[in-house]
Amino acid sequence: MVAVAVVALGVGALAGCTTEPEPAPTPTAAFANEEEAFAAAEAVYRAYNEAGNARRTGSPDADPQQFLVGAALESDIDTQNLLMADGLSTAGRATIISINGKVSEPAGSVSTVTMTVCTDVSALLLLDDAGADITPADRGEVVALEVVIVGDRQSLLISDASPTSGNPC
Repeated sequence: MVAVAVVALGVGALAGCTTEPEPAPTPTAAFANEEEAFAAAEAVYRAYNEAGNARRTGSPDADPQQFLVGAALESDIDTQNLLMADGLSTAGRATIISINGKVSEPAGSVSTVTMTVCTDVSALLLLDDAGADITPADRGEVVALEVVIVGDRQSLLISDASPTSGNPC
């Protein structure tokens, strides 16, 4: 009985000596301001575009998928699989005409940046398995996409890209 009382007192004493938990650190903002977020997102999209251009030239080091996550990554994987299954390939360069930031939504240490990207695709070709150009004749020369980029200072990734309505370019 005495041993139980001593143990109970010892546990009680230890409980009283514990320090209060340290407060959780306040998350720092992903970017200092909206301009910084837009500039970082633009740099990511430009690097992605260059990696896509390099992939079309057959560069073994080209990996545009390293800039993608979520729906954007799934779409690229599906497109590459479809091209391969149908014996198709692409050639040429896509040239960015403009990138306009629309919205930057900070959420603690993560930001979501939405922007409109206008790209000249007139030099891009769709080729069949014999290398013949089968690019649709009615394809426009400029593509406008609404692009969503998410992440923080260390890792921004393209999460979605969809055609825009109207003619923002």
